[in-house]
Amino acid sequence: MEGTQQAKEQAYLRRARELGRASGDSPELSQLCREAYQEYRRGGISSAAYNAIYTVCLEYAQPR
Repeated sequence: MEGTQQAKEQAYLRRARELGRASGDSPELSQLCREAYQEYRRGGISSAAYNAIYTVCLEYAQPR
């Protein structure tokens, strides 16, 4: 994913929601979460954004 930090954050969050709604706990959602973590480690997204993305991934992977 390319672009400004804010655009990256929004793209990851939007994609996590789309994948979660479409397929729940899936390999694609897990991969997206891993990619977001790597982006966070590189400084490409903020910790707050990563936490939001992780939360969305977790909610769809392990629904209540």
